[in-house]
Amino acid sequence: MALKTVKELDKEDIKSLGWHKVKESKDKKSWYRPVDGTDSIDVACECIVKAPIFYPIALFAEVDLYSSWIPRLGYCNIEKDYSRFRKTVHCEIDIPWPFSDRDGIFHGYGTTLPEMKSVIVVIRSLDTEDKKEYLGCPLPRPRKSSNVRVTLKYGCMFFRYIDENTCLFRAVFNADPHMAYIPQWLINFGMKTVVYMILGRVKEKSEKFAGTALEERVKNNKYLYDEVRRRLHATLNDKEKKESHNDTQDIQLQFQ
Repeated sequence: MALKTVKELDKEDIKSLGWHKVKESKDKKSWYRPVDGTDSIDVACECIVKAPIFYPIALFAEVDLYSSWIPRLGYCNIEKDYSRFRKTVHCEIDIPWPFSDRDGIFHGYGTTLPEMKSVIVVIRSLDTEDKKEYLGCPLPRPRKSSNVRVTLKYGCMFFRYIDENTCLFRAVFNADPHMAYIPQWLINFGMKTVVYMILGRVKEKSEKFAGTALEERVKNNKYLYDEVRRRLHATLNDKEKKESHNDTQDIQLQFQ
């Protein structure tokens, strides 16, 4: 689902596919699409990052630094590292009074797309009502009893190489924050607004990489980032085995 949606946004007439433009500037765009049979929406956004593709990938790899640049994200922790590119993460979102804070348990898997000179990270939340663990990882309860657990039905982060110093970042998601007393139209408006603001932060942090805590993390984690560089080099030079991603089963299987 996520990869199919990412590809839709490359088409010239995305309006015919149900997408409506929210905002557009020189380097940033965002859209939404009503989901048939529900009051919810898919939200998509993209920006041109004037930095090597490695930089925004590294930005999202450092999960515990999210709270330093994503608004209202008060806590984020990797609960389980299954491999370099597969993780379960626990995040907490600070919501203004009188509403309860939100949190979520998210599972993500990253892979390269050589035929698109791209990298994709597919994400969804884990249902902690029915499951106490996932792939051997105990699923943490909310840190505060008043927290409400959000549902991320699906989402992805997509990074496409343009040239050595330019890349495209795109994100797509469908989320339910479970705010029962807030009209759905207002929730949708909030999601559309927040995602555009986060785009600006992705650009800023990726384009100002030198001399930051992120750069220091990259220097000190050769285990992860040497492999990221190796795979990027192989992908961009067409040395990796090309696989068909027309059907997303290969990615979806990672979540079963």
